[in-house]
Amino acid sequence: MNKDNEKLLLPHLSMRLKRILRNKKRRSDERASTRKSMAMVEKRLARWVSEGRYRERYCSMDMILEDLGLTRNELCSYCSRKFHKSFLSWRKELRMADARKMLLDHPEVPVYEIASELGIDDRSNFRHQFKSVTGLTPSGWRQKFLKKT
Repeated sequence: MNKDNEKLLLPHLSMRLKRILRNKKRRSDERASTRKSMAMVEKRLARWVSEGRYRERYCSMDMILEDLGLTRNELCSYCSRKFHKSFLSWRKELRMADARKMLLDHPEVPVYEIASELGIDDRSNFRHQFKSVTGLTPSGWRQKFLKKT
C-alpha cells in the first residue's frame, strides 16, 4: 500500500471505529435503561400482587394499566421477558392458584363464591379458566384433592 492510500484509509478507519464505539455505548445505555424500567415494573407489580389487586374486577386493560401506572408496552415487555407469557395469562394463573388453595381450605364455600372473591362473576368463565390451568373443573378438582387429604 502506498503512502497516499494510507493517508486516505486512516481517517476512514478512525471514523468507522468512532461509529462502532458510539453504537456500543448507545446499546449499553439502552440496556441500563431497560434494566431500570424492568425493576420499576417489577416493583409496581409486586406491590399490586401483595395488595391482592389482581383479584379485582376491571372493566378494561387500560384501567389495570392506569392502576399500575404503566404503559401497555412496559407491562407487556416485562411479562414477556420475566414470565414468558402475557400479562393476562399470568394474572389468570395467580387467580387460579388462589382458587385451588381456597377450594381446599374452605370446602364449605360454594365454587361461585370463590370465583366472585377472585374477581370473576361469570361461573362459566371461571370454570373455563380453572379447567384451562388445571385440566379439571373447580368442583372436580376439589373432590379429587379433598379425598387425598
